[in-house]
Amino acid sequence: MLYLASRFVWFLLGAFILGFVMGWISQNGRSRRFWSRGWSLLAVLWAGGAALSWFQLVNGVPAMWLETALLFVAVYWLGCAAGTLARPLDGAAEQAAPAATVATPPAAATEAAPLSSAPPADTGTVVAGEEALPGRRPAALSEARGGKADDLKLIKGIGRQNEGRLHGLGVWHFEQIAAWTPENVEWVGGYLAFPGRIEREDWVGQAKLLAGGGSTAFADRARAGLVETSRDDGSAGEANVATLAEGVFEGRKPAALLLAARDGKPDDLTLIDGVGPAIAAALNRLGIWHFDQIAGLDDEEMRYASAFAGAPGRGLAENWREDAGILAHGGETQHSRRLKAERGKAE
Repeated sequence: MLYLASRFVWFLLGAFILGFVMGWISQNGRSRRFWSRGWSLLAVLWAGGAALSWFQLVNGVPAMWLETALLFVAVYWLGCAAGTLARPLDGAAEQAAPAATVATPPAAATEAAPLSSAPPADTGTVVAGEEALPGRRPAALSEARGGKADDLKLIKGIGRQNEGRLHGLGVWHFEQIAAWTPENVEWVGGYLAFPGRIEREDWVGQAKLLAGGGSTAFADRARAGLVETSRDDGSAGEANVATLAEGVFEGRKPAALLLAARDGKPDDLTLIDGVGPAIAAALNRLGIWHFDQIAGLDDEEMRYASAFAGAPGRGLAENWREDAGILAHGGETQHSRRLKAERGKAE
């Protein structure tokens, strides 16, 4: 090993630097994470390779290449660990943010509501488990500036229901979306239960154009009334979701709906694969609070429920009913086990 280290010293230095950079950028700034499932698999392979080398089960040129690979992997991991340790945590900055918000003079707050990383004070969309979503929740406004929201439906990918959910998160203006970081995009994608879609549709890029007074081909079509899901002036807010007429949804309205959760204890519907916090909140508004309710839906009722939740067709395609049946009987699914494990790590 010492011979190999002296021979490849510059390459090993490059591997360490690369690991340092990856360790730095892969942290979320809130906690340090030195291990992952990928590293666990690699560690098993590394240990197996080390055993082959130690017991001389591989000899000659293959042995030299094996030892070289083991050395590079070890140095790369050390670089990752060093990068993770070197990046400072930003918890102190987040704790200071609320104090700065409180210090804002009332007059200034009237002209432009201050941004805050805390949930909006006058919205009811905070859902159990949202803190376990990957990424970081974007800054919010308690209400639209001047009482007038931008028409977020001018962004391709945002219809009436997604606009309502964004309003529920305190997102009212193009400039707010334009300022989203990759971590914000990841969090919102998880909250709306379609990870990767915001990046694919480039909501941030579209928002930057619209915030700067520009336009896009889709926005021009929406303004001309050619996009059915974008027909209103953007001021309806949460009502875009809550007051949609019953007849606009496909399927049949479920019969076994509840005004409130039994004993005031709703099931965590996000344990169903494909149901994020926003969809769970919509199902609660419809009157679905428990796994057994979803498990008991027939096909037509499932079409209605998933359409009401802003996910038409997904209830059947993603087997919500099957997952709910397992969870209703105290079982676990692969998704529920993974989600609980992630929440345990976050805590």
